[in-house]
Amino acid sequence: MKMAPFLNGKKHEVKTMKNIITIDTGTTNTRVVLWQHGDVTAMAKQPVGVRDTAITGSKTKLKQAIKLCIDSVLAEQQITSTENIIAVASGMITSNLGLVEIPHLTAPVGLSDLADGMQSVTIPDVFDQPIWFIPGVKNNDRDISPETIPNMDVVRGEEVEAIGAIKALGIDGPALIILPGSHTKMMKINEHGEIVGSITSMTGELLDLLTKESILADSVESQFVDQLDRNSLVLGARTAKENGLGRTAFIVRLLGMYSDFTRNQRANYLLGAVLENDIHALVNTKAFSLEADEPIVILGKPGLRDALKILIQADDNLTENVITKEIANLAGRGAIEIAEQRQIFELTGGK
Repeated sequence: MKMAPFLNGKKHEVKTMKNIITIDTGTTNTRVVLWQHGDVTAMAKQPVGVRDTAITGSKTKLKQAIKLCIDSVLAEQQITSTENIIAVASGMITSNLGLVEIPHLTAPVGLSDLADGMQSVTIPDVFDQPIWFIPGVKNNDRDISPETIPNMDVVRGEEVEAIGAIKALGIDGPALIILPGSHTKMMKINEHGEIVGSITSMTGELLDLLTKESILADSVESQFVDQLDRNSLVLGARTAKENGLGRTAFIVRLLGMYSDFTRNQRANYLLGAVLENDIHALVNTKAFSLEADEPIVILGKPGLRDALKILIQADDNLTENVITKEIANLAGRGAIEIAEQRQIFELTGGK
């Protein structure tokens, strides 16, 4: 028998919901998904995120973008009444640059902790119903100093994706979840399904800058890899491990001048060099412990995901048990899982 949850000390009625809106706001983009009976029926996206708040000093543009996305998905399904709709938001939307600032929860953090940490706020100029905001997670490092700061890390949004992945993939033991991207997140999950720590790397941003905004733009024609070339990728990573990223990056130019490496091979070499930074961080981090036989789950689209798999499996310090997967609408799935745990609503259909 389920107990009715409490909100602000008062009994809060459990609602059976057919229509759910999930809001995922990052640094540069906002994505809104409408779920009906557990299925995705409409999506909308705007190239607006918390970076716009930082630039303008105002949240107006962010509010307008989220409202536009919500109105779009509702209109697509011809929904005129919002009375039976619940909205759940995650990501940078809960930062000081987002709509509602919620402090990070301190690891270890699991499904129940995230559910308990949700806050309900009504923002009339965005949506006329309460929006439930999910907090982010920070590492548990009580004694932070310039010397120990590498042990600290924060995530906002990726914790929700981790929860979605645990459910979707049936992860029931210690594992590492990697979410490659502009900022690659690596999160350690313990045997209780809790996030015990994370580390973040600026992988995608570094790769983008080197590819498009540096002297290497000529060597790789301002383009990323067309297809993965394992030998070139591993060679770039090994060279960076021995010589450092700065030297290896310049070698990409030398390869264009003094070798028969193709443009795609040079791009793979550069990718390997940049990703070696992530491998190095993973092997040497003190933010969490990683046993040799623990599986590593890399989520997302091919490219960085598959390149990381190759380099992890090629590293003697890491496991060969690497699983890659692309799960559609992962943030939304995780957000719904957390909201269900809070008993805000109960889905009447399959997920």
